[in-house]
Parts: sequence; C-alpha cells; structure tokens
Amino acid sequence: MNRPSYGYSAEDPSEPQAQPVCPRHPDRVSYVRCKRCDRPACPDCQRSAAVGMLCVDCENELSRQQASARPRNAMGGGMGSRQPVVTYTVMGLSVLFYLGQVLAPSVMYQLLMFVPFRAVAMPWTFLTSGFLHGGLLHLALNMYALWIVGQYLERSMGHARFAGVYFASLLAGHTAVYLFADPASDAWISGTVGASGGVFGLFAAVFIVNRRMGAQTAQIAVLIGLNLVFTFTIPNISWQGHLGGLVMGALLTAAMFALRPKAAPGVDRQSLARRSALTHGAIITGGIVLCLALVLGKVLLLMV
Repeated sequence: MNRPSYGYSAEDPSEPQAQPVCPRHPDRVSYVRCKRCDRPACPDCQRSAAVGMLCVDCENELSRQQASARPRNAMGGGMGSRQPVVTYTVMGLSVLFYLGQVLAPSVMYQLLMFVPFRAVAMPWTFLTSGFLHGGLLHLALNMYALWIVGQYLERSMGHARFAGVYFASLLAGHTAVYLFADPASDAWISGTVGASGGVFGLFAAVFIVNRRMGAQTAQIAVLIGLNLVFTFTIPNISWQGHLGGLVMGALLTAAMFALRPKAAPGVDRQSLARRSALTHGAIITGGIVLCLALVLGKVLLLMV
C-alpha cells in the first residue's frame, strides 16, 4: 500500500529517491514516524507516549478525546479536586474572624459588621459580616451546617460554582436585610452577623441538585423547614437574611440547570463544558447585579 504523498519530498512516493519529510516542517527530512498516523515527524514535532512516539497533531487529538471522556459533575463542569477546598477555606476564615472578635471586638465590629445605615458607605460589610458570629454556639452551628452540605455540594457543583452560589447568597441575605430595614426603626442601626444567608442558599441548592439528579430530597426539605421555623420563632434571628439567601440559592441553582448547554451526539464535550462555565458565570454575575440594583433602588428611594 502506498504511503500518503504529504510524507515525501518527491512528487511520486514510489520513486526510490523520495525522502520522507515532516508535514509541519517540509524542509526537514525525518525517518521517524508517528505510531498512530504513520506520518514522518521531525524532532520538534515528536512527542513521547506509552505506545511510542507520536506526532504533535496526534497528541493534541488524543488530549481532546481524553478531555471529552473525562467525568463531569452535576453542572457539567470538570470534576477537579475532590477536596472541598472552598468549604474548608470559608470555615477557616470564619474561625480566624471569630478569634479576631475575641481579641479585638470593637475593631472587628466597627470595620466588618453589616449595619444598614452605613452599609452603602462600607459595601464590603455585605460579605465580611458573613464571617463574623454572635458567639461560639452561633459559630459552631453555622460551621457544622456548612461542613455537612458544603462537602457534598462542592463536589456536585464544582469549586467555582459552589463559591459563586455561596457568596451570592450571602450578599442576597444582607441585601434583604437592607431592603426591609425601616430607617425610622432600630433595625436601621442594628448590626447583623453570621454565615446563615450563605448556608440557607446552600440548603436550597442541595434540594434542587438532588431533585434534578433523582436523589433523596426529603431530608433536606425537612432541614429547610425546621430552620425556617427556628427563624421565625426564636428572637434576634434575621429572617430577612435567611430568606434572602434561600431565594438566591434556589434561583441561581435552578437557572444553572435550566440554561445548561445540552449534550448531543458528536458534540465536543470539552467545548460544551466551556460554554457551560461561561453560562453559569453569567448567571451568578446576574444574581450579584440584581442585589446591587436592589440596593441602589433603596438608596434612591431614601433620597426622594
């Protein structure tokens, strides 16, 4: 059987004087051939592999095939590290912030606590207040809840999507506190602390992920129900923050599933994963922009 003509320097590959040349570098003669496509490959185009030497084109094609065959998480993203690094990082920062509260409470509360009347002047408090807690029991309960749902959900959604849902829910919780705070009441000058808004957002995300994946939802539904009962029956709990986080977590996760690009036969799964990441990033960004718009709307109403 004759070899392809692009591997030879002469026009007729049957001629004895024909010399094999590298397709990517036609000025280079090479007698080393790719084990997969049998084309000549010069030293710059040779890639070592378990089966022998491959040309750079075959190596790239195999890499794309392997990437397409990699397992994906519930959101269509790469599996990545199995360790819930975002969950552990949030827990670690919360503990560090609490130590700061113990050692320098006035500094921590003045600089990092969310208070509606000064929130616009100190916008970072919409997030930093989520790392502060009202006591050791408050910290322990929130960290235990985060540890329980975070490990499972971060593996199911991926690190970036998990972080996006958590922090957007945290932002939404304090946004709800700001929206419902009456400037003529004590709520306008009262501080709010805790990771509960983000945790409630994760509760909603777990419920939707399990429902869409055909997993058990009764336990998380009961957990959400019990926490809502505690929210409205125990004094000094910010129901606005809990509901704001719950609604944002539900909306973002539901939108991620609804707008996730669908796989079809013959579609490049790696390209599909990139589109999915861009779509989900836009959804999370949209949730953040919505919170900012609601805050701006409240500011404009107060100025009228």
